[in-house]
Amino acid sequence: MAKSAHFIKRGIYMNLELIKERILPILVKYELELISIKTKREFGFNILEIIVDKENVDVEYLSIVNMKINDEIDDLLSDNYYLEVGTPGAERELKTIEEAKKNLNKYVCFVGDKYNSEGYLEDVKGDILYIKVNLKGRFKVIEVPFSELSKLKTTVKV
Repeated sequence: MAKSAHFIKRGIYMNLELIKERILPILVKYELELISIKTKREFGFNILEIIVDKENVDVEYLSIVNMKINDEIDDLLSDNYYLEVGTPGAERELKTIEEAKKNLNKYVCFVGDKYNSEGYLEDVKGDILYIKVNLKGRFKVIEVPFSELSKLKTTVKV
């Protein structure tokens, strides 16, 4: 029987089946259904993405699960990878101003030529997004023109 693995640059690989075996007891304990496990590269980072589902799951709950999973698979996770645990609905690309307006007070990731950051979407006025970001331990609301972004999505703060 062939083992399922995802190959990464320079011959390093991650055994996704072994990771799945290790995390299933945690997911059962927290009454979560495993949707998928995959590796991806996003915003210049290597990420092991684990998608789970449960009705009425919130960020705090996912944060606890993320820590438990990280502790369990730390020896299997390559040093150049970040663990991301989310739900199918927790991260959603916002393609229009109208979609952004529906996601006020959500934690968002925003990327453009001048931007690559995360923060809380506090308001939308016209084409301008008002996003509260943490700059060296101080919170500041910045104005970000929606038209200057190549990507805006809700995300899980961990």
